[in-house]
Amino acid sequence: MAYLMLLVWSCGSSNEETSLDATITGEESLEEKQLLENGFQQLTEWTAHWKRQVPGFDLHDFKLSRVDSIETIERPEENFITKGNAFFAYLKDQPDGKGTVDIYSYKITFPEEGKPYFNPDSEVTYFRSDGMRERLLFIGPSGAFEDAIWLNSEALLVVGHFESDAGVSPKAWIIYPESQLIHQYESNLTTDDYRREGFLTKRFSVEKQSDGV
Repeated sequence: MAYLMLLVWSCGSSNEETSLDATITGEESLEEKQLLENGFQQLTEWTAHWKRQVPGFDLHDFKLSRVDSIETIERPEENFITKGNAFFAYLKDQPDGKGTVDIYSYKITFPEEGKPYFNPDSEVTYFRSDGMRERLLFIGPSGAFEDAIWLNSEALLVVGHFESDAGVSPKAWIIYPESQLIHQYESNLTTDDYRREGFLTKRFSVEKQSDGV
């Protein structure tokens, strides 16, 4: 028993040191960098939107800035987003069937008529196959999540933006639900010309029109 406790403590200590080192040095593994680039290449609508809005946008500018643990907040709740729901087409199914990720329903509310209403906060929600709803990532009024894709069965890429005193910047997060880790990537690009809700407005206005609503 003492040996097992020592082993657990050692692993935990090692993970903390790795996280701290990544936070300070901003160094990422070559494998993860390749995963990130592959994910960007598949998120063509998001990358094209940023390039149109901000000509200086460059996918190669993203660097690992910090590593955080997921602050586990979960409760029993089945996925309520079913066919016919505006968010259904954008659910991201975990490749091994362990659940489904939603990045929009916390942020966006659809009135019976008119354009979507944007709540101040955003959440990356994981509806697990065991009937639990888990918050993977949360951001307040300064930012928003715009798109997402599973890079493999272990890693989820979420992209969006964040506004600071310097302006609006694109951001990316690689989330590892099973490892309970979040790798945050930042770009040095900042702009005052980016319309913060432009991507989401365009996406869901098109979605509503295509449904004939």
